[in-house]
Amino acid sequence: MTLLLAFLLVVLTAVLAVRMRPTPLYLLLLGLAGVGVGLGVRLEALAPALLPLGFLLAPRLPRVRPRSRKTAPASRPRRGRTSTAEEAILSQRYEILEKVGVGGMATVYKAKEKKTGRIVALKVPQERFVGDPRFVRRFHREAEVLARMDHPNIVKVYDHGQLDGTHYIAMEFLDGVGLDKLIEERKLTLRQAAALLARVADALRHIHAQGIVHRDIKPGNIFVLKGALRPDGVDPRGVRLMDFGIAAGKVLTRLTITGARIGTPVYMSPEQAKGQRLDHRSDIYSLGVVLYEALTGQPPFSGSYEAVIHQQIFQTPTPPKQLNPEIPEVLSSLVLRMLEKDPAKRPSLEEVIRVLEGPWEEEVGLKEAHYLLLGVEAKKGTVRLFSLEGVPVRLFSGIGSAPGLFPVPPLAVVGDSAGGVWVSVFEHGAKLLHRFSPEGTLLLSTGPYGMKLGEFLLPLALVAYGESLFVLDGETATITRMDLQGTPLARFGGTGPGRGTFQSPKALAVTREHLFVLDYGNRQVQRLSWEGAYLSRYAFRKSRDSSEFRLILGLGADEERLYLYDAEAERVRVLSFAGELLASWPLPVSEGEDRMSLVDLVALDGVLYAARRGGGRVYRLKGGEALPPIEVYAPIRALSLWKNPQAPKP
Repeated sequence: MTLLLAFLLVVLTAVLAVRMRPTPLYLLLLGLAGVGVGLGVRLEALAPALLPLGFLLAPRLPRVRPRSRKTAPASRPRRGRTSTAEEAILSQRYEILEKVGVGGMATVYKAKEKKTGRIVALKVPQERFVGDPRFVRRFHREAEVLARMDHPNIVKVYDHGQLDGTHYIAMEFLDGVGLDKLIEERKLTLRQAAALLARVADALRHIHAQGIVHRDIKPGNIFVLKGALRPDGVDPRGVRLMDFGIAAGKVLTRLTITGARIGTPVYMSPEQAKGQRLDHRSDIYSLGVVLYEALTGQPPFSGSYEAVIHQQIFQTPTPPKQLNPEIPEVLSSLVLRMLEKDPAKRPSLEEVIRVLEGPWEEEVGLKEAHYLLLGVEAKKGTVRLFSLEGVPVRLFSGIGSAPGLFPVPPLAVVGDSAGGVWVSVFEHGAKLLHRFSPEGTLLLSTGPYGMKLGEFLLPLALVAYGESLFVLDGETATITRMDLQGTPLARFGGTGPGRGTFQSPKALAVTREHLFVLDYGNRQVQRLSWEGAYLSRYAFRKSRDSSEFRLILGLGADEERLYLYDAEAERVRVLSFAGELLASWPLPVSEGEDRMSLVDLVALDGVLYAARRGGGRVYRLKGGEALPPIEVYAPIRALSLWKNPQAPKP
């Protein structure tokens, strides 16, 4: 059996050796090992003798001749650097000074053209792409497209071609930084961002006139020359639009190349994301994305490649002014129009340039008499002031450990008569009540965690009137009256079946004479005096014959009416203080909202503002008719009203 195995090994080795010339070392060793096995010799014993023989029999590799100096004369490399083969080839025409960047598809060198002495940037494709004819055609088409352009904000091309198989584009060398770096480092003012992108829009207007669509507008393809930024804007000559690698005529659709996806999904238009035919309006969308990011510091959409594509096609981004209220409304509106899903609704580049160049109406101070005050779930801007039409004008506080920041979103917010903004939070062992200026400056913190007068366990609701602040502690079911300096004046309430005591109270409302408490557990709203004396209650029976009450999940009041949200009927009941039913209005429910969430109700000048906890909209009802809602783009935790003490008198 052993001899048979050895014979088979030898035969197999011989067959493989004939088919694989020169014979690999391991096959020779395998054959000799087979003989050894047949003779009863262990392989370990044969190894010392076989290895020298194997090296003697190993095939000699063909000698590689160095490249002829006549073909690629290499310039002397700079001290401390090693010259590559492609640098050696390029040195026939250029003196390579340094490698300045390596991208996903190309390497860029700083070089001096030997014939003219001109400093240029040499763009050389990565070796792995050179074997793809489509890529090579696209590479040289970029140079051909740029050569046709004559605009101060478009990078200039001097030459392109190939030397001994090394393809290159020689273009003007730019000393500066990419817009992506400026955005990342937050070094742009609003006026600088607008002025800079006005130059890019003008460059796009030029290339569109040539029948070309850029198709890859993004911050990394926008270059800002050193010293171009000015306090009031940017030097018009200091901006360049670059990288026309996937630019094409209007009749072409998306290109594909081996191993890469064309275009960056964050900056793709919806039609580009869907692979549809493109025209110049696709570039306007992409420019709108860049403008959004330059103004806010973040792109409108983020996530995985597939997630961003889905958002580009189906979702509307948060308005820029919601993220940064210092952005003028005219700029915020322009961005949203540029990001319209329907290309026909996007503005022209002429209009884009006109708006970006201004002048803008300066928005100094708070001019209106009343604003909506919201507490939201967000990392930044957990406290927000909105105009009554839904324009955000102030964002402050947030999640963090610095003064004015808290580890959790607000439980409640309210404005006082002096213009202060009160915020309650739950933070074990810390102070739970905080007063801010409308600009977001923390003025005082009070209400430590505890059960003594002036201390709280869970300050669920706040209301203010005159010089008084009322705080509802949901854990102890008590209400504390304080002055605007945070000094406690009185406390009343407690757990009980009603008539001045409560089961799981949730909300407060206040008028000149009355305090109203949403007594959730007892399914009623109680009316009290400011001192806590019980006056009356409001409740809705499930039917005339039933002794059970409907669930009330919303409370609001003005000086004449009471507003209660009947959760089971999904209607707002409008009552007189005597309990007479005056009106009944349906309250919309948007997709994703919890029908059984608490609803904050605020009434002003005949309009009722309503927001479901956890929802992202403030509904507006006038005489029962629904007005367009206000989009908040963050889960709402609390809604109140802020009165501006500095507003001009009517």
